[in-house]
Amino acid sequence: MNQEIKYLIFILIVFGISAVIIQSVFVPFIEINVWRPDMVLVVVLLIGKRFGAVSGSTSGFLLGILQDSLTAMPIGITALPKAIAGYAAGKTKSLHLEGAMYYVWFVVFIFLHEIIFYAFFQYKTDVSYAYLLYSRVFPNTIYTTIMLFIVNLFTNKYFVE
Repeated sequence: MNQEIKYLIFILIVFGISAVIIQSVFVPFIEINVWRPDMVLVVVLLIGKRFGAVSGSTSGFLLGILQDSLTAMPIGITALPKAIAGYAAGKTKSLHLEGAMYYVWFVVFIFLHEIIFYAFFQYKTDVSYAYLLYSRVFPNTIYTTIMLFIVNLFTNKYFVE
């Protein structure tokens, strides 16, 4: 087995499982109204940035399925948006972006993730999509971006080549 694959599995187990546990146990304590950061998405974006598109989408799908299995949400509702966001984050690796440009793209990917997630979530509720857009998508994007900055500050050495 390749050393890079071993490191990916290590990162996926340590940070991925930790993010799922933090998302289900600790995030409800830092929730503001109904706005909550998506810690699993943060890890998926960082894995995609470090290991590439295929690893990002695979980790997004696996962690999304694991996250769905621990919540009352339908299985797969977060797996598809996380896989798309992980793939997109991995594609930015080929662009050779530096510094703040990664964060600009990550904000776009977080926003895209939230749009796709709430497009599916709208079918489970009687709320209009426009209401979900300004009451959930925008605040969750901002909150998740802030948590991305904080997590990347402390774990940057693990996600840099």
